[in-house]
Amino acid sequence: MTAKKAYISHSPEETFSLGWELGLSFHGGEVLALYGDLGVGKTALVQGVAAGLGIKATVNSPTFTIMKLYPVKKEKIKQFCHIDAYRLSSGQELLDIGTDDYLGQADTVSAVEWAEKAESILPAEVIRIKVQIIGEQKRKIIIN
Repeated sequence: MTAKKAYISHSPEETFSLGWELGLSFHGGEVLALYGDLGVGKTALVQGVAAGLGIKATVNSPTFTIMKLYPVKKEKIKQFCHIDAYRLSSGQELLDIGTDDYLGQADTVSAVEWAEKAESILPAEVIRIKVQIIGEQKRKIIIN
């Protein structure tokens, strides 16, 4: 996924479906860096990714716990690491809680919401996803 792609979502369900398709395509080691305003749909996309990885548990944004791990049984993927950096002031805070044990690891898919707050610790290989509001339910999702 090296080329820049843009999608238009007309609902949270479509955003979820795009995430689901992404999750189905992953093989392990992927790091998603999500950017966008509060309430734009980043978590809906991450929930779709989790579903595409086969996770049945309810996936909510770990705003207060910062990081949550979910077991995955898909080929060589063993876990999904969901990080919400909203409350952080620097990427170092993520390193302090051990995220470097997961980000970019071959048996893990990671998603970092509010990635701009963790830019300094993101691996070189990252899938950047920007979600923008373009209407009441309509979103532009740019994957780079």
